[in-house]
Amino acid sequence: MDEGIKRKLVGAGVLVAVSIIVLPMITPRAENAAYLSKSVPVEINIPNMSMPLPKSLSIESRDNKDDGREPSVIAMKPMTVDGDIIKPKNIDIPVVDASGQAKVWHIQVASFAEPKNAKALRDKLRKAGYKAFDKAAADGKHIRVFVGPSMQKSSLEKKLVAINKSFKIKGQLVPYLDR
Repeated sequence: MDEGIKRKLVGAGVLVAVSIIVLPMITPRAENAAYLSKSVPVEINIPNMSMPLPKSLSIESRDNKDDGREPSVIAMKPMTVDGDIIKPKNIDIPVVDASGQAKVWHIQVASFAEPKNAKALRDKLRKAGYKAFDKAAADGKHIRVFVGPSMQKSSLEKKLVAINKSFKIKGQLVPYLDR
């Protein structure tokens, strides 16, 4: 290689190295940008933006605790939002437990010792349009497959019948405990 080209390449390399080392030292950094906060005025008259939920969207909850009765169903009326008419389905009134938390349900579809079998069923359920997930059991040896969760117990009961029929398995509706 020509001696002049070698010198040019070495010189270019030195310039790149110096720029990589020196430029960060002379440019301002984010942690040194405290001076910028002094130029921004502090807002002291912030309006209260809390607004009640429109009556058409609010859902009452049952005041009584979970007494074993089936939840009531509210018939939702069609509503207009931004010019579009939305026709919501009937929904269950949430049932609350002794601590005041709404009861949440999911379907335990199956339990497997082999993780690959659990993942295969989970993927089949997802492909069929269900919100499916798998979770390790407390014993650490089994993987359980679930569909849900939802506060709409009646909706999950219908899904349970459809899953049991189409997948030829016997799932069960269980309370959702995220632990």
